[in-house]
Amino acid sequence: MEFLKSPKGALILALVYFVFPLDLVPDIFGPIGRVDDLAVLLFVAWRAWKGNTEAATEQNSPSPEEPHNRPTPQSPLEVFDLPKNASRDEIERRYKELALQYHPDRVEHLGDDLKKLAHEKMIQIQAAYQQLLKEG
Repeated sequence: MEFLKSPKGALILALVYFVFPLDLVPDIFGPIGRVDDLAVLLFVAWRAWKGNTEAATEQNSPSPEEPHNRPTPQSPLEVFDLPKNASRDEIERRYKELALQYHPDRVEHLGDDLKKLAHEKMIQIQAAYQQLLKEG
């Protein structure tokens, strides 16, 4: 049964349906009898193509569970991308910018994966901000 779920299996069944004379509209009616055959064949081919492109997209995009190639910042100033001598105003301004950029509500329409990444980044930003407030 697993073969039938694969795109190749579905295409083979669609081709058999196309060739077989007994179907919804029998092929004895000439070109009219081929309309349903072509519809089934085109639909299955489209679904197979769509499934292959979705599978390729999933393989190329990293999942949220996989570690990213980016190094994780070690200090709160690296999270904010600020120099060591940054003032409190610069820290607060940068916190507001990053909070606007990474807030999960702002990326909610982009999907669950990006929403989860934004949530994790926002937690990291908040922790760095709290640590900087304690130090300063």
